[in-house]
Amino acid sequence: MKKLFTLFVFSLLSMLYAVAQDSSTFQFVDKSGNAVADGTSLTVSELTEDEIMGNFITTGLSVKNTSGANASVRITYQIETLDNGRFQICFPSSCITKTTTGSFETNKGDMAAGEVRDLQCEWFPEAYGNCKVTLAMEVLNALGTKVANGPAVQVTFAYHNPDAKQGWWGYVDNDSEKSGLGVTKPDTYHCAIFIPGNHAVAGGKTIQAIRFGLLSSNATDAKVWIASQLPGSMSDCIQVVDVPQSELGNSNIDVALTSPYAIPAEGVYVGYTFTITQVTYQEDAYPVLITGTDAPNTLILRTDNDVSDWTDFNGNNFGRLFLQVLLEGDFPDNLVTPLDFGSVYALVGERVDAEVIVTNDGITPISSIDYTITTDGAASSEQHVDVDSPIDFSSKGKVVIPISAETTQSIKDKMLTITKVNGHANEAADKTASFTMYSLDEIISRNALVEQFTGTGCGWCPRGHVGMAKMREAFGDRFVGVALHQYSGQSSDAMNIANNKYAKLSFGGAPSARINRGEVVDPYYGLSYDILQDMEAALAIPAMADVEVSGSFDETNTKVDAKAHLRPLFDGTYKLEFVLIADGLKGTGTGWNQTNYYSSAYASQTGITKNALPDDLKYLYDLGATFNPTFNDVAIASSYVSGSNKVPSQSLVSGETTEVSYTLNLPTYAKLKNALQMDQIYVIAILIGSDGSVANVAKVKVTDYEPTDVSGVHTNTAAEATRYTLDGRQVSAPQRGLNIIRLSDGTVRKVMVK
Repeated sequence: MKKLFTLFVFSLLSMLYAVAQDSSTFQFVDKSGNAVADGTSLTVSELTEDEIMGNFITTGLSVKNTSGANASVRITYQIETLDNGRFQICFPSSCITKTTTGSFETNKGDMAAGEVRDLQCEWFPEAYGNCKVTLAMEVLNALGTKVANGPAVQVTFAYHNPDAKQGWWGYVDNDSEKSGLGVTKPDTYHCAIFIPGNHAVAGGKTIQAIRFGLLSSNATDAKVWIASQLPGSMSDCIQVVDVPQSELGNSNIDVALTSPYAIPAEGVYVGYTFTITQVTYQEDAYPVLITGTDAPNTLILRTDNDVSDWTDFNGNNFGRLFLQVLLEGDFPDNLVTPLDFGSVYALVGERVDAEVIVTNDGITPISSIDYTITTDGAASSEQHVDVDSPIDFSSKGKVVIPISAETTQSIKDKMLTITKVNGHANEAADKTASFTMYSLDEIISRNALVEQFTGTGCGWCPRGHVGMAKMREAFGDRFVGVALHQYSGQSSDAMNIANNKYAKLSFGGAPSARINRGEVVDPYYGLSYDILQDMEAALAIPAMADVEVSGSFDETNTKVDAKAHLRPLFDGTYKLEFVLIADGLKGTGTGWNQTNYYSSAYASQTGITKNALPDDLKYLYDLGATFNPTFNDVAIASSYVSGSNKVPSQSLVSGETTEVSYTLNLPTYAKLKNALQMDQIYVIAILIGSDGSVANVAKVKVTDYEPTDVSGVHTNTAAEATRYTLDGRQVSAPQRGLNIIRLSDGTVRKVMVK
């Protein structure tokens, strides 16, 4: 009997041991019975008032035995922060109270299958503040020995002054489109902003939490921190808070500080740190989320390997770090600042809606504004508009404001002043925005000039080729591309065009581009994420002149006789430039092979994998360290000779058409000359206004030489190839209004259909 009893006990212990080894034996559940995932971070703030026990905040958590058999569990808990008061947990039956931080554990609790038992885990605050505790389960066998770790949760008890105001603030808002920045290889990143102690909004406030974003699936060991100086290590920080691994992969990660931190007079650095273990996807190569435009103190970075020193990247056109802080304090209200909104275009006497971006530095969301518009020193009467979607504190939003054009064609600088916010006087220090009103007799459709700095020796330039091809496909004839092969010399790039044979443009690094001679952008990503968005914005701006161009080879096929017809909307002195470009260029040997850093051959140096590339760049990974493409949009000649434009300046009169002719020489460099496809050469006319902006641009295929016959009569036998409306839509039949017709010989005609 004794032996049998011993065997029975042994079998029972073995069963309990087997059950207990399964860490899913238990789980945390909320007050509704819903499972709380392992690694979850919770913040609880609802205060229960109790005259006998004292006021407390509870987690509402219970423990559930999900194993289907009797099992044992113990709760370990680490009190990380206890600003005041006492922490209490009552599990399995007796209550334990603590008044200091540290690591502790409860007694063993035996629970039946399916049983749910309240933790009675509570903080009894005596003043405003926080209590932060990590609760973890230990699964036990019948002897009380731990056999497995169960789930864990982190709970922040927050007791704040209900009259105190809180709001998320940062140098960026949470709604703007974000892009990525990175070193494209495994590394540990340290990212920060600096908040001055006298900042108009943040100065004097208390930081409660930090918000950032991290989309990479290969990120680990993330922490948020605050520091008086840029830290060399986490030990240099005032506070460091670990970010649960389960939170990573999100564009918004909110992490409460261990205790609130008052911004001192000398200011504070706020940041986050993480490690990329491997680069598999684009989010791993460019994991730092950025948005907006450059400003000091808004993007301060270093990495353990590639960027060894802390660097403020203001001035590099990267934008600002996506990082916000939850501020608490006494906030002002009714402070709205509008941003200058450039140019507004409308037909004479008509009204147009302008989208004005405003920043709300007042704690109350914006629901309406009142404003005036000042023209020639005289302010209009006050007008009122409601906001479609309320604009929260420290956020940017759009307000649609109707603006009337002048009664005659003109260009006038104007000023918008926001006088009231939600019916109250606007207390912002800067409440005005400037804009220019173009009142036009007609709206002329614009083409977009895209000049790209590139070269065969530039390993990143293949993405520029892809970007140019994307624009050509998306916008057709309205895209006028000019690829300037000026990165590499003629000995290594057969398509090199000397700097003194084209307009002098400043690009910086390659690849880069300018749209209508505006600011430098990436020819693939544009200003932020997609060059097509920049093109759409450029094409939406009406042109200041109607430009038509034609060109034909001379009888020797060594020159192109170009002719432009120019009809401006405004009188002025204009510059006209002619350019020849070629498509279908291809050759063999030196000068025709494109260096390709996106190739797998460079992966060990760049850290970029194929999956890390956007879909339309993935094919570059398989092409090799160099490859032999067909080049399009290549600039082969222009009206610039020895650094000077040889087309004289033109004094043009509003509404009148002026014809300008110029002869361009085709290249004589043998490698390039022999690669030219004579049916793929185009002439471009670029009209530049007195302010340096591109008034409009036109492009057409160069036609064959046609001698003048005896009678002087010439019949154009070219057929209609495509037809477009003024807004760029291709149509199959004539449409009422102005139609743009491209003929089979590449020439363009404009026809008014009544």
